[in-house]
Amino acid sequence: MPDTFSETERRIALAVARACLPAGRRLGGAGPATVAKLEAALDEIDARALRGYGAVLHAVEQGARLTNGGRAFTDLTAEQAERHLVRLADGGLASRALALAVTMPLKIAYFDDADVYEALRAPWGFTSADEPARWREQMAILDADEEIECDAVVIGTGAGGAVVAKELAERGHAVLMVEEGQYYSRSSFTGHAVETLRRFYRDAGATGSIGNCVIPIPMGRLVGGSTAINTGTCWRTPDWVLEKWATNGLTDLAPDRMAPYFERVERELQVAPADAQYLGSVANVIARGCEVLGYSHRPLNRNAPGCDGASVCDFGCPRGAKRSTDVSYVPSALQRGAMLYTGVRAERVLFEDGRAVGIEGRSVEGGHRLRVRATATVVSCGTLITPAFLQRQGLHKGRPHIGHHLSIHPASTVSALFDDDILGYTSIPQGYCIDEFQREGILPMGASAPIDMGASQFNFVGRQLMDVMENYDRVASFGVMVSDRSRGRVRLGPDGRPVVLYWFGRRERDLLQRGMAIVSRVFLAAGAREVYPALHGHRVLRDAADLERMERARTAAADYLLTAFHPLGTCRMAPDPRRGAVSANNELFGLPGLYVADGSVVPSSVGVNPQVTIMALATRAADVLADRLDGPRAQRAWSVQTAMSAAAGGS
Repeated sequence: MPDTFSETERRIALAVARACLPAGRRLGGAGPATVAKLEAALDEIDARALRGYGAVLHAVEQGARLTNGGRAFTDLTAEQAERHLVRLADGGLASRALALAVTMPLKIAYFDDADVYEALRAPWGFTSADEPARWREQMAILDADEEIECDAVVIGTGAGGAVVAKELAERGHAVLMVEEGQYYSRSSFTGHAVETLRRFYRDAGATGSIGNCVIPIPMGRLVGGSTAINTGTCWRTPDWVLEKWATNGLTDLAPDRMAPYFERVERELQVAPADAQYLGSVANVIARGCEVLGYSHRPLNRNAPGCDGASVCDFGCPRGAKRSTDVSYVPSALQRGAMLYTGVRAERVLFEDGRAVGIEGRSVEGGHRLRVRATATVVSCGTLITPAFLQRQGLHKGRPHIGHHLSIHPASTVSALFDDDILGYTSIPQGYCIDEFQREGILPMGASAPIDMGASQFNFVGRQLMDVMENYDRVASFGVMVSDRSRGRVRLGPDGRPVVLYWFGRRERDLLQRGMAIVSRVFLAAGAREVYPALHGHRVLRDAADLERMERARTAAADYLLTAFHPLGTCRMAPDPRRGAVSANNELFGLPGLYVADGSVVPSSVGVNPQVTIMALATRAADVLADRLDGPRAQRAWSVQTAMSAAAGGS
C-alpha cells in the first residue's frame, strides 16, 4: 500500500496550491490534480518525504490562526489565503522558510504539465532511441553473493572514479567499478523534473547544507554521477589557482605540469566553445548589455559536441550529446575490459596489516554481499559522501582534515522580463558567461531553467508568481557563482547519514550581492522591463534607483535564494598530513593502498565549474597508480574477468 496524505493534509495542500497558483490569463490554476501529482512524487521518494511535507502543511494550517483572527488556513477565503501566503513569503526568516518549504514542491508539480508547456510554446518531454552497445555486456547486477579479485576497485563512476577506471583499464589493469546508482540510457532522460529528481538525484535533490541558512547542493545518484545531470560546462583550473597550490607545496600541480592532463581530458570530452546557433536569446541580451557597459563576455566551453539545444542538461541529455562519464569514460573503461556493478553500495574498506586490500558492499535491492579483494582501493563517492564513508569506519581518527575544508561555490540567479521572445528553454541553458570579474571571485553564467523548474527561481506566490510565469517565454535568467573562502564540514548524523554544515560568510554575501547587481545592470542595459534578483527585499527592479538601493542594502545570509553545485575539499590534497588528508599521489595518509579521486581532494575552491579539474587530477592519479600496479597485473586481470563473466551469465 502506498503512503498517502491524510484527508486533512490533502485539504490543506489543495488550499495552499490554489492560493499559490491561481488561474491567470494563459494558465489554469492549481487544483486536485496538482496535489495528487505531488503526493505520488513524495510517496515514490519515501515515507519520510510525505511525513515531512505533511508536517509543513499542518504548520501552515495552524500558523494562519495567529494573524487571521484565529481562523485556520483552510477557513480563509481565496483572497485571504493568497494574502496570507504572500505575507509568509515576504516575512521574517522562519516565515520565508515555511513558505518556501510548502510552495516549492507544489510549483514543480504544477508546472510539470503538458498543457502548461504548450501554453508557453515549449516542447513537452523527449523520446530517444538507445544505440546498441557491446560494452553494456560488461555491466552486471549483483543477484547473489560474490567474491572477486582485481587490480583496482573503484567506488563511484562520476568525474573522479570513471576517469581512474578508464585510465587504469587502458593500461591493461583489471578494474571493477562499483556504483550505488543505476545505469540509465538516453531513452530514460525524458526531461521531466518530477521524474528526474526522484530517479537521478540523491535524496530527490533535497541534499543541502545547514548553518546560517539552508543551501541545496544537488548531487547525482546514477552511473555518471553528477556529470550526467550537469550543464556540460568545462573550465580548466585557472593558472592563478594552480600557482597557489604549487606555492603551498603541491609543486606537481603547477600550470605547466597539469597542462598535459587537461589536454587529455579535453580530448576525451571533445571540449569546444558552445555552438553559436544554440546559444539562444539569453546569450544575445547578455552580450548586448555587456557591450553597452564594456564588460568582457563570451561563449562557454562545453563537452557536448552533438548538442541541439534541448535545454534539459540538468535532467540528463536525451540526445547523448553531452559527454558525461556515462557516455565517455565509463564506456571506454568497459570497452577495455573493466567491469561495473550497478546498484551496489560500498559499506567498508577491508584491511590487512594496516593496508587496504579491497571492499565489502551490498546490493541496494536484495542485500546480496559483494567482497572484492584488490591491490588498490579507490574511493570516488563525491565530496559529501566520501568523508562520511570514511568516517563510518573511524578512518578519520588521527586524520582531522577528513570532512573539513568544505567549499561549495554559492550561487543564485537573476531573471528579467523583456518585450521580445526569449524562450530560454529552447537553447543551451548554460552556454554564455561574463568573465570580466572572474579574478574577483564573481562568475555570472547562463542559468536558463525548464518551465517546471523555472518557478523555483522566484520567491513569488499567488498572482505575482503567475504573472511572471505566464510571461516566462519572455524571461531571461542568468546565474551568479562566487568563489568562497567560507568553509564547511561534513560529519555523520545520528542515523549514519552525512550532515553538511556551512556558514555563508559576509565576504561571500558581499560578492554575491555585487554579482547579482552586475547581472541586473546588464539586463537593464539590454532593455529589460523588469529585473528579478533572487534576493529578499529586492525581488523586482525597474530602474537605476532600484538597483542602487539593492547595492547599498545590508544583507543577511537567509535573504538569498541559494543553490550550490560544486562541493570540494573535504579530503583535500596536501604535501603532508598536517595540512590535508591525501598525498599528492591521492593516497590517504597512513593508509597504504587506499586512494581518493573525486572533488574532495581538490585543495581549495577553483572559482569555476570543477568537472575538468577533478578529471585532470584523477587522470594524474591514475597514471601514478598504474605505474605502481604494473608489476602484479596479469594474474588479477584474469581473476576479475573470470569472476565477472560468471556473474554476468557468461556474456
